[in-house]
Amino acid sequence: MDSSADTATWWQAALMIRGQTKAEQRNIRSVWMWCLVWLAGVVAVTTALEAFPRLPAWLGGLLAIIPIALSIPALLANIRFIREADEFMRKVQLQGIAIGFAAGFVFCMGYQVLERAGAPHLSMIFATAPLGIGWAIGSFIVAYRHR
Repeated sequence: MDSSADTATWWQAALMIRGQTKAEQRNIRSVWMWCLVWLAGVVAVTTALEAFPRLPAWLGGLLAIIPIALSIPALLANIRFIREADEFMRKVQLQGIAIGFAAGFVFCMGYQVLERAGAPHLSMIFATAPLGIGWAIGSFIVAYRHR
């Protein structure tokens, strides 16, 4: 058993900063690493497409596939993390994901109606904010309740 200095606090577990076990810590590092690789790919491809707007359509399409391809290892790392997590971590993350999904769904559906009422059009990238914030807040609340 890990000493108390080596285990995560409830809020570290909620925000996937640290796991309770060495396997969780390894899997959390993998999730964050692949998410950062994916983010770097999104930024690089977006920057390239904006910097070179006259690229041939086939090349632009090929570049646009890169972030999608980079998201697959991130997704698989997250699935592995949840499958191998202990009961507490699994409960916190799955309920946090559910809350994030609900927040994103409400935002996307609600903002579509607001746009029809005259609100400015928002890029789909803005849907990621309520998803991520909902996950973080949901995970934090669930972990706090079960600390």
